[in-house]
Amino acid sequence: MSDFNGKVVIITGSSSGIGQAAAVLFAKNGASVTIHGRSEDGLKKTMEMLSEAKIPKDRIHSVRGAVTEDSVLKALIEETIKKFGKIDVLINNVGIAKKEGEKNVRSMENLDYIWNVNVKR
Repeated sequence: MSDFNGKVVIITGSSSGIGQAAAVLFAKNGASVTIHGRSEDGLKKTMEMLSEAKIPKDRIHSVRGAVTEDSVLKALIEETIKKFGKIDVLINNVGIAKKEGEKNVRSMENLDYIWNVNVKR
């Protein structure tokens, strides 16, 4: 990975898995990061991993919530700019395979929902 000193990165879905690993890697390479996820426990784990990697708290921001909520999307952008002054990289890592509670994963309603979350959001 290149040097990201002075860069600001938002990573959606960084409370677990690939997004979590990406947040740690970008931060280790000098970036300030805004982490995001729905899981409070997951975000805490990401914060712990960043702390263990000796990333200063002033280079980390956290936004909790679902990307299906406009207020969360707005917070990701506005809070990142307020804290760090800019955005250089956006990693749209969030992805779903079905609408929560959906019984028929092949329904047009479910397909539309997946498309909206994974592509439009």
